[in-house]
Amino acid sequence: MRNQATFCIKTIHRPHCCAALVRSIHDHYGENRPLIHVLDDGQPELRFSAVCPDEAAMVDRLIETEYDIGLSAGRNRLLDAGDTPIVIFADDDHLVTNQTRLPDLIATLNKHHDLDLLAALSNNEERPRMLRVDGRTLRIAFGSYRQRRSIRWCHYVGNCFVAYRDILQAIRWDESLKVEEHWDFFWRAKIAGMNVAVDLNHSFRHEHVDPPGYVRRRPEYLEAGLRKHGLEKVVWK
Repeated sequence: MRNQATFCIKTIHRPHCCAALVRSIHDHYGENRPLIHVLDDGQPELRFSAVCPDEAAMVDRLIETEYDIGLSAGRNRLLDAGDTPIVIFADDDHLVTNQTRLPDLIATLNKHHDLDLLAALSNNEERPRMLRVDGRTLRIAFGSYRQRRSIRWCHYVGNCFVAYRDILQAIRWDESLKVEEHWDFFWRAKIAGMNVAVDLNHSFRHEHVDPPGYVRRRPEYLEAGLRKHGLEKVVWK
């Protein structure tokens, strides 16, 4: 996989989670693993390289930036830092397991001409969703518009996926949104015509850990995203 795919990990203040993810990639794929690029924008004392130096030495590229550039900016920099045609993204508190089967997930992406991004489940969650605007409300509801075997074509997926680098570079993440960036990304991806799907036969393990100062949703970023798209609210049903 090294010539074909790069596993991109944006991390902040969860060094042990990042270390566990890196080790899980090595444990499952050994010399056939994808390249591993990590971007860390944490405080110096909580850097991945400072807390887990052994695992930091196991990655192919470690990018350390100024403090708290945000997930969107971090993912964009990871996109621009490599050159493999395919990238793999997962949050730093995920783990590769026997159910992930990255080579098969990549093979499925390459096999279907109408796939640009193919997600796996997170535990048994992050199932396919559809996006639609109803008046000035963006609705994010479970569903798909096409299925074939275990693949569900949809508009919105979770944070564990493989995708073509050039397609993601065309969409990119909005760096003004440090959180509430996920629905914004997939709404813009839908408008741009990106082909998105989930393969229900693949999954990552998710063991959520709150880093210091973690806030899941900040109203100011939600409001910024709503203003950007001329919306009043986002409804998850």
